[in-house]
Parts: sequence; structure tokens; C-alpha cells
Amino acid sequence: MVQMNFAPEERLQAHREASALPLSIRNARELGGIRLKDGRRVRRGLLLRTGQLFDASEEDLRRLREDYGLSLILDMRDEGELRRTPDPQIPGAKWVHTPIIDFEFMKQSIAARLQGHREPPPEVAPGRYDMETTLDRMIWMGRQTLKQGAADPGLGTAYASYLECGLGREKLGLFFHELAANDRGATLWHCFTGKDRTGIAAGLILEVLGADWETIAEDYETSNLYYTREVAELEQLLRQKGAEEELIAPICGFAGVYRPMLAAAWGYMNRAWGSPVGYLTGACGVTEAELDAIRRRYIED
Repeated sequence: MVQMNFAPEERLQAHREASALPLSIRNARELGGIRLKDGRRVRRGLLLRTGQLFDASEEDLRRLREDYGLSLILDMRDEGELRRTPDPQIPGAKWVHTPIIDFEFMKQSIAARLQGHREPPPEVAPGRYDMETTLDRMIWMGRQTLKQGAADPGLGTAYASYLECGLGREKLGLFFHELAANDRGATLWHCFTGKDRTGIAAGLILEVLGADWETIAEDYETSNLYYTREVAELEQLLRQKGAEEELIAPICGFAGVYRPMLAAAWGYMNRAWGSPVGYLTGACGVTEAELDAIRRRYIED
């Protein structure tokens, strides 16, 4: 079985138990209780991360409304996802759309990386873009990079492209403006699975609050405990297709999560903006006053 996590399993299991929310929504957790570098902890019950709310039960919605006083929902999904599975309305909760993926920018970035390859990628029939075709293309991309002698198959730049594009900067700015302005009840943010876009946002919040890298990465990797079946199924399919061993974990990261993808995004922010917090202030327009407001509200005294 492919090894997806860099953190010890027992640490991830402990974090899952400590952070899990009493909801039926998949990958529903909170940042509350996480220890920061200065020894303080994140305040409990206020920072909630989940998968999509479309499948939330009536009991879930009641808990969010009554037990957590949910007052702000930050929905990171794209327009197509919103149309297919809209969020339920929760009385008293403001809903804000904060999508960060610019698909056209991503396509251009991929095309630029693939320039100069002599072997053409697998053909995609008009109107057809299913899982099989997607996997064939990902395997192809990884193989092209491996042929160049790179140790990294080069499949882990998706998150960095989210952060680099104009939409990502704009909407992450909006995300943190709203988070800083919310002074009552809990904030919940989500995408579709609650692991990639949601994981990036969780990591950035933890950066602002003062968590170290390993803590951020362990919170991110905990999502793999919720998607073991999907990872196993994708691994089996990749092996049936004859994918090289070096490609298995990076591609399975799209069914679960894969730490090098998050590390590449953090590497981009460190190189281009000095730090993730520098990215928020320099690229996204988040003010120091807003960062201070977030720290005051979400760190225990």
C-alpha cells in the first residue's frame, strides 16, 4: 500500500480524535486546541473546516446553528460545484463565495511546463474529460519529468498555481477580510472534500496564529484518514495502468492529500513574498490590523 503520510500514524490519529467535530459531514474538524509555537493554543469552537455542506443532516445544521453559533460560511468551491450541490441556508450565518482556482490559469501553467516535450500527451476526445483520461494525462506528465532525470515527478504544483493566480490572491484576500471582521460565533470554511482548498486556508490561518510547519502539515495530512478508500482505489487503478512507483504517491495525492503539494505552495510564498504571512499582506491585501484582529480573537489568552 502506498505511503501517503510523512507524519507518524499515531500522531495523525491523535490529532483526528482531538479535532473531530460531532457532525456527519465528511472531514469535519476544527483548529481549536492546536498548540502554537509560543505554547498557547487556538481557541476552541470557532474555526471549523469541513467538506461540502450539501449533505449535512438536519442535526448537523442544528448543531452548527445552536452549539457553535455559526455566523460565517466561506465557500471555496467554483461556480459549477455551487450549482450542483448548493449550501443549505443556515439562519444567522453570512455566506461568502471565495473560490481560489482559476482553471484557465492552471491550463496555461501546465502548457508552459510541457513545452518542448517531443512526445504528445494522450488525446482527449471533444467533450470527454473523465477520470481515465485525467489519469492518463497525469501519468504522461509525470513520465515526461522523470525522463528529464528529475527526482520529483512535477505533479505537485497545483496549490502553488492557486496562490499565484489573480483569482486566488483576490479571494484569499476576501477570505481573510471576512475572517477578521467576524466577531461573533464560529466561522466555517469548506470546498468539496474539505482537504485541498480547505487545507490551504487552514494552513494559512495557522501561519497567522503562529503554528510551526510540522503542525500545519499534520493538520493537512489528517485528511488522509478520511479518504483511505479513495486513495486505495486510485492506487489500484494506477498500478493496473503500469504507472511508475515514483508516480503513485503524487497522483494518489489527488484522492487524498500529499504533503509535497502543500510544501510547494509554501515554498512559492516564501520565495516570492518572504513568508506565507508576507503573501497575505503583499499579494492579497490583508492588513496588519486584520491579522492582529484574527490573533486576538482566535488565540487563547
